[in-house]
Amino acid sequence: MIYTDISHLPLNKHETYLKEGFGGLCTSGTAVIEIFSVSHRISPNDIVTVLPLQLASIREISDDFSMIFFKFDKVLFIDIMSSLGKITPDFFFYMRKNFRYHLTNGEAQRFLSFCDIIRFRNSSDDPAFRDETILHLLRIYFWDFYVSFLKANNNDNNSFTNSNKENIAIKFAMLVAEHYRNHREISFYAAELCISPAYLTKVIQEMNGQSPHELIADYVIIEIKKLLRNPLIDLKNVTQQTNFASQSSLSRFFRQQTGMSPSEYRRRIHAIR
Repeated sequence: MIYTDISHLPLNKHETYLKEGFGGLCTSGTAVIEIFSVSHRISPNDIVTVLPLQLASIREISDDFSMIFFKFDKVLFIDIMSSLGKITPDFFFYMRKNFRYHLTNGEAQRFLSFCDIIRFRNSSDDPAFRDETILHLLRIYFWDFYVSFLKANNNDNNSFTNSNKENIAIKFAMLVAEHYRNHREISFYAAELCISPAYLTKVIQEMNGQSPHELIADYVIIEIKKLLRNPLIDLKNVTQQTNFASQSSLSRFFRQQTGMSPSEYRRRIHAIR
């Protein structure tokens, strides 16, 4: 849905790990939004994109502060990421520090048009196809941010420095991306990082707002969903590629994480029917 009532923003004056992320454009007034230790004063024509599970707050809200925005939870965000290719973990830290961009009038108008498209699709599409349509639109939105990240990462003038804990979190996420098919125990990653499992758990909880086990599960779910989107890959092959002992163990894990079976998820993806 598209919102204009800021009471629906998943933010308040107290720092909290967000269950929902959002993307929106400030249309009037000002406010200060802080993500972890990075704060920006938001003013008209600023676009703000905050991912789920960020430690965030909002303060100094002017009486005329307004935004137009959409929200997305962790489940929807994982679905978005599942078809964007191999996005490196440092992208998420880049977004944490670069959650605000100032737009030109023309760029702001394009965002408003984008919101109009989402609103139109949400109200007029066949419900059976609506979810996939919205997902494709949001993938375009996040792909543009990923392109900006790649350009900034290749420009020495735009490089940024991470704290020691952020570096641990990035290295952990990179190790998970490389090894999650064969290693899903925290002790393996702690040994690779030469730190204790307890300290790794503490850092990941602080930096990501979730446990290492949850982050590993997210990577596995993204991979399973990516494979399920391909109609040429059967469930037996998905099980083999994700290194589960059996189809039943994969199905049990998938249902625990998503609330549905792999077959039910696949039936929802109408684009591959």
